[in-house]
Amino acid sequence: MKHKSAARSASLRRHGVHSRHIRPGSAPGSIRAAMAGTGGAAPDARLSFLRYEEHGALDEPREPALADCRAPAADAADVSWLHLQGRPSAEQLRLLGAAFGLHPLALEDVLHREARAKVEVFDAGLFVVLTHVHLDAEGDYGSDQVSFFLGRNYVVSIAQGPHDLFEPVRERIRGGGKIRRYGADYLLYSLLDVVVDSAFALLEELGDRLEALEDEILDDPTREARNRIHYAKRELVVMRRAWWPQREVVAALMRDEDRQLSDHTRLYLRDCYDHCVIVIDFVETYREMASSLLDTYLSAVSQRMNDVMKALTVAATIFLPLTFITGLYGMNFDTASPWNLPELHWRFGYPYALGLMVAIVAGMLAYFKHRRWL
Repeated sequence: MKHKSAARSASLRRHGVHSRHIRPGSAPGSIRAAMAGTGGAAPDARLSFLRYEEHGALDEPREPALADCRAPAADAADVSWLHLQGRPSAEQLRLLGAAFGLHPLALEDVLHREARAKVEVFDAGLFVVLTHVHLDAEGDYGSDQVSFFLGRNYVVSIAQGPHDLFEPVRERIRGGGKIRRYGADYLLYSLLDVVVDSAFALLEELGDRLEALEDEILDDPTREARNRIHYAKRELVVMRRAWWPQREVVAALMRDEDRQLSDHTRLYLRDCYDHCVIVIDFVETYREMASSLLDTYLSAVSQRMNDVMKALTVAATIFLPLTFITGLYGMNFDTASPWNLPELHWRFGYPYALGLMVAIVAGMLAYFKHRRWL
């Protein structure tokens, strides 16, 4: 039982389902209470910081310190982007909340890696949670939480996975272009777009696997192929659980009832929403394809069993008259009786019996072929 429980826990962790770390009765928004029971202090997340203007210089410290980062003034012309890669420690979240005025409930949600994708509005701005689905080191699908805080002229992003998704966005900022012409809300859109578009590579790889599985099942249905179908269905469950709520998050940002985003950014969010719809359509299509593959596997196995049974039936049917003939001529009677088998004293009795059996076999095979049973 312990082995099964450990295996189930490992499977849940691999798919982004983690135990909650809040003790019953703890005060809402208590970061240290959320960190209790994690088995020790979490290592600090890697920090990166960018501050830029449309035509001004780019400020990108090589080794930024979280204690030195502050939210820019409300009337500042530049945009600041603070990114934490990895699971932040309680001290990092405390400094982050103090520097940018982030709500404790939002910081508490950052620690809950199983938090559902959502968007919330606080006094300091928007709080957005997405789920990034990726391939882990074992080749299985895993999911990590990505959180965003949007202020008037700053964005704070926290990606709890091991790999940095947002280096292409940094390259665009360093190279100039329209990402530096617009505000922090457009930067938030750019980061959301990276998370959304990362699903297409996974879906392409999964689609290729399903097509290869279909060819393999039609040629040689094996238990290994059946197991891979179940793995694909499980991976599609992970994708579906991640992407259905994320579409609603992007739709809520498009509505922007609190007017946190510019009209220009909401226009680009339409494209992001379309990508979410496309991803969900692919996921649903592949789920149906995986289910049909399982039906195809069962049909192929049943057809193979039917072929075996047909071959055995044909063989048994052919040998039935042969068995009758050999049994008939194998009976022991008095050879002096005039009613005994006359072929027993015939010189060509044995060749006659063999020829009769060959003729019966040839006739039955011709009949079976004529009826297309062979």
